[in-house]
Amino acid sequence: MAVPFYQLMLVTHRQQTALDDYLHFVETCAKAGITSVQLREKEASADFLFHFAVQLKALLSPLNIPLIINDHVDLALAVDAAGVHLGNSDTCPQKARKQLGHHRIIGLSLESMTDCLTANQTDVDYVAASAVFPTVNKSNIRRHWGLDGLSKLARQSRHPLIGIGGIDESNLNAVMKAGAHGAAMIGAIHNAPDPVAAIQTLRALQH
Repeated sequence: MAVPFYQLMLVTHRQQTALDDYLHFVETCAKAGITSVQLREKEASADFLFHFAVQLKALLSPLNIPLIINDHVDLALAVDAAGVHLGNSDTCPQKARKQLGHHRIIGLSLESMTDCLTANQTDVDYVAASAVFPTVNKSNIRRHWGLDGLSKLARQSRHPLIGIGGIDESNLNAVMKAGAHGAAMIGAIHNAPDPVAAIQTLRALQH
């Protein structure tokens, strides 16, 4: 049985790392067991994002790892990415679906139960509880779902649900038991002394 693309999503966090070095890091992670990559670089220029996305697509395609673009539907189309991940302030999913067609992935962040109920009536491929736990990697978080909130979302959502925010080796198993189908991560992989070992441990905790 194929592993779902949303099972273990690496969210990019290049910061000041040289691009070639960071691409090598992503390649290492891809070969170690991540199941998709989300390009999320909020402070980057449009030109740099395009260059970065082209490089990621070229790197990931031979490995059959989907590239998801955060926010930018136009960029996803320009580089032939697998799809987009949208927040509440981004392009509405209905408009994105018209632009992207039905063969591309659309993910949607959920910040309230109302968001979940609305998403149930929307043509998206997965939804993300944002954020499950406190995290330093995202500002303007409206709520922390916690395990109880995540469990409620899982019962209500008709789409596959992933967790985002503060998830690591210490709590991933509990996140999955609460009903998540996968997780998107920054710190648990980027900050690991041995990213390969970390990814292998994280994947094991999802079973």
